[in-house]
Amino acid sequence: MEQKDRNLSAIIYLLIFALIFYAFSISNSTLSLDGKTLKDIILFLFDNYLDFILIGYVFICFQIAGYVELRYKQDFITVSLLSIIFTPLSIFFILQNEVEDD
Repeated sequence: MEQKDRNLSAIIYLLIFALIFYAFSISNSTLSLDGKTLKDIILFLFDNYLDFILIGYVFICFQIAGYVELRYKQDFITVSLLSIIFTPLSIFFILQNEVEDD
């Protein structure tokens, strides 16, 4: 059953990457970053694409909260709120400290 899940996950990943590449290939707009610094690029992304950045951040937080729920038997709501308020990586340090205390 585990091998079947891995195969299904690999197929889903390939489909997602194919969809992303297809979307880029049919896109008519190009983004020119000639002579721009990293700070300019980051400010451009925050000014124009903040909604996508926030959606991606919350999605990553929920994914890590789901992993922590399954792996460490923690409450999903609590872990997801902690993950959103702090950072998703802080959850692993909190759990590591709890495991060392036991």
